[in-house]
Amino acid sequence: MVESDRFAPVRVRLGRALWRLGPHAAAPLVSIVIPTWNRAELLAKRTLPSVLRQTYRNWEAIVVGDCCTDDTEARLARLGDPRIHFYNLAKRGPYPEEPLQRWMVAGSAPANKAVELARGEWLGYLDDDDTYTDDHIEVLLEFARKTGAEFVYGAGDFQRSPREWLRIGTLPPPLPGSLMHSSVLYRSYLKFFRYDLEAWKASVGADAHLWGRMNASGVRVSFLDRVVCQAPLRPGEDLAGQTAAERRAAEEQVRTHLKF
Repeated sequence: MVESDRFAPVRVRLGRALWRLGPHAAAPLVSIVIPTWNRAELLAKRTLPSVLRQTYRNWEAIVVGDCCTDDTEARLARLGDPRIHFYNLAKRGPYPEEPLQRWMVAGSAPANKAVELARGEWLGYLDDDDTYTDDHIEVLLEFARKTGAEFVYGAGDFQRSPREWLRIGTLPPPLPGSLMHSSVLYRSYLKFFRYDLEAWKASVGADAHLWGRMNASGVRVSFLDRVVCQAPLRPGEDLAGQTAAERRAAEEQVRTHLKF
């Protein structure tokens, strides 16, 4: 059991009861959690510009480095937007040595720190090489209000090769391969759920492990059947940019979703 999950169903019900008492802002602050490691150029030129283009304006981006050694901080500062905050961990991980196991939980440490620092009434997530649709926050927030869900997610476009895109996103409950990490939005009282750096022991990624624990604790989930994010290839990549273990794991997630 993850220590942060102690009494999770009770904490969910208590958070829900307090939420109903309000008050809630007409345009609440949305915190976007962005863990990163040495991808300064992608962050500055692709990922964060998709956040800056949001039709919904009351957001903060909490970018946490997994002990970055590149110029991430300087590049983000040059974007000149005070809503973007950067914090760099003093050390990485710790993560397992085996490549596939490490891939399953890489980024969990900075993600947990970003969740801790988040001030918003709602929390979203964005991989440091993914992008949001321009109305990502607006449509997910409106859908959450309409359905009364505590956790909402949409579909995402995953680029498997320069010639092939796959649409990932299925109806709840969220299972491995049924959602893209960058497609989620959830209420702030659920932030006590943290990413488990030992999720690999259950042969599952830290994100799917987290969603499964939320679902098991009675969190109310809804799926918006429209694309709200993209996972484009990195420059020069045709999945060959991944290790063999990473490629097998990514393709297995796609197979799970498409059942082939």
